[in-house]
Amino acid sequence: MRVFLLGASPSISLPADAHWEAKLAQTGGNTGNQIIAHSLLRELRTTRVSWDYRIPPQQVGEEFDMFVIAAANFLHPGCDLAGMASYIEATKLPCMMVGLGAQSNSYSTTIELQSGTERLVRVVAERSHQIGVRGPFTKAVLEAKGIHNVQVTGCPSYYVSCRPEIAIEKAPLPEHPRIVVNASRDVYRHSFDAGRMESLVRGLIAEGVIWGADFVAQSEGDEIVLAESYGGSEQAAALDRLATLFAGVAPEPALRAWLRKRMRVFFRVEEWEAAIRACDFVTGTRFHGCILALQNGVPAFVICHDTRTADMCGFLGLPHASILDLERIDIRDLYIQTDLENFKSRYATLYPAYKSFLENNGLSHRLA
Repeated sequence: MRVFLLGASPSISLPADAHWEAKLAQTGGNTGNQIIAHSLLRELRTTRVSWDYRIPPQQVGEEFDMFVIAAANFLHPGCDLAGMASYIEATKLPCMMVGLGAQSNSYSTTIELQSGTERLVRVVAERSHQIGVRGPFTKAVLEAKGIHNVQVTGCPSYYVSCRPEIAIEKAPLPEHPRIVVNASRDVYRHSFDAGRMESLVRGLIAEGVIWGADFVAQSEGDEIVLAESYGGSEQAAALDRLATLFAGVAPEPALRAWLRKRMRVFFRVEEWEAAIRACDFVTGTRFHGCILALQNGVPAFVICHDTRTADMCGFLGLPHASILDLERIDIRDLYIQTDLENFKSRYATLYPAYKSFLENNGLSHRLA
């Protein structure tokens, strides 16, 4: 099958030494987006794939068999996808969308969408057997708008191993464990509780310093500047801003040393996977940073800060807790709470349903 990919892109087309802003822009502003599309393409059997939006839609309609949309948190008031809607409408191709998420700080289903985004979900609903959404809340948001051909699938990244069982065990933490933390410090405003969210992010940073953990940035500019090892004034300014932002979480010399040495960013999913496999535990507010660990055999625990992450983690059985239920961050305690048996059991149930979802939408796949 010849597939034209819309939404998240699986990789960037820039050299490793390109400026971080250009590379981040190609990921859609969040390196985690690559994991969505990378996973989906790994799962599908295709004869041709393109995500070159410079190809006119009329040509796409002649040369491809289907639009496949690697969706993210599209359903929120600030997202306008009129361009994608128009691109699809200019063809007669069928569609398949998976991973669609509603993002909010409450569970009200009356999310006001931009007209372009509403057009997109309606045209996709008309041209597909079912839309795959991240969790029950997203399904309820679409049903409130009269769209009912919806299946809760979670995110394609959950199934990226293409195996019906998850091979992951939780051994006692070694004396000097390799820990990774991540945090969404740029999204306080749509969290369940902005003040609690900020406090817990500071707690994650404090624990990162104590444990000598790596911090994997996904969208945070200053952290990416330090990870990319830019010299001179750009790096010095980023270090100063972060040291000021997180002042008090640790003694300033220790905080600055950690910020200089422990920031990481990955613009290639394969490199991210290789680095994660060497770790003992991953935790933080980034769903995709944590699911990548779990799919590579590393225990992980998600700290859910909004409906999008809570919706997915609850449905998929990921080890998690809401920011509303956490008083403070303690790495060892989070590791103790990490329930992998529930995760593996839930995965075994959802895997065949996802296979059926792909097949019902007319797609050949590699899922065993």
